[in-house]
Amino acid sequence: KSTQGPPSTGVDLTPSLELPSSSRLKGLLASSSHLLEAVYVVHMLLAAALTSTSAAAHMPSFLRNNDVQNVLPVAPADYPAALQGMLWLDQTGAFGESSIPAGVSAPDLAISMGDTDYHRFDPATRTVSVSILGRAWQWQNTREGMSFFREAESTFSHYDFVFSDDFESCQIYPHLKLPFGLTFRVPTAAVSFTMTLQHPAAGACPPRANSSTAEVVRCAKWRRDSRVLQLIPGLSKALGDFVYYAYEIVDNERQPIEPYFSAYLEWADANSRPDALVAAAEGFDTSRSLDGADGLQGGTSFVGDGAAAESSTWSASAQLAWRWIRDGATEDWWWEHVGWGHGGSGGGRPA
Repeated sequence: KSTQGPPSTGVDLTPSLELPSSSRLKGLLASSSHLLEAVYVVHMLLAAALTSTSAAAHMPSFLRNNDVQNVLPVAPADYPAALQGMLWLDQTGAFGESSIPAGVSAPDLAISMGDTDYHRFDPATRTVSVSILGRAWQWQNTREGMSFFREAESTFSHYDFVFSDDFESCQIYPHLKLPFGLTFRVPTAAVSFTMTLQHPAAGACPPRANSSTAEVVRCAKWRRDSRVLQLIPGLSKALGDFVYYAYEIVDNERQPIEPYFSAYLEWADANSRPDALVAAAEGFDTSRSLDGADGLQGGTSFVGDGAAAESSTWSASAQLAWRWIRDGATEDWWWEHVGWGHGGSGGGRPA
């Protein structure tokens, strides 16, 4: 299983799907010195296309909402403080406030940056990639949650969280799936998701029981802003910003943080509506659990298994094949970067 989520083959993961010219392909296929390489490349590309578009590749597991602190992975201790803990994405404003229109929010609950089986934080680029289909993204056990998860499985890859130098802000880039295991980073001109770290005044948090919503949201760890269609300034301005708040409900020692954890739990339990028929139709095994939870009982939710990372070997191979063809499809290039056959280590042509 890959430990780095998005394949790291030295290929830009925001691909340019520039197909090789017909003359180049004809020359490649006609050349006896490249015939075996060409057959191998075609095999890789076809296999990658088939495996990357297979349905129901993920097998979600259920958990008790009140056990989230023991189930979601926490960030390694050497991660910056801004990336630690578990966050409740209060998109509906259940605890504070939100300007996201009703019915538009995603049916998710809590997340963390700790899924190191998918990707580790890169200090050089201050980036961590998080899969919404992995262990670090919690979903409501509802008809909407299960359907959303399966729809995302075929179209969505992951989010890149790219932090500023001082970790005071973060740009979030969605990555969509393309054929052959490639992904496309959605530009900020189309949709821009940002997070801003908040610094409440001393003594202001945690909020008192009778606090106003304005006082409550100041205690959130992050403010989340969404802007769409900035490539059309007039339309983007007319639509405005959509804002909600993300509260740290569990610290990096897996200890609940109040009153945010209790607010999360109340919301999560109220939005746990198991449906056996939908679960069966969507390919969910409700007996599959991380803490003994029964997916047909209330007070439960689910996370993905990150299984897509298991097929990333094909995705990496496909990207390497595209790069080889793009750069001229020479035998020397293949020996230098790959070696002969799948799994070669490169290093140049043997003497």
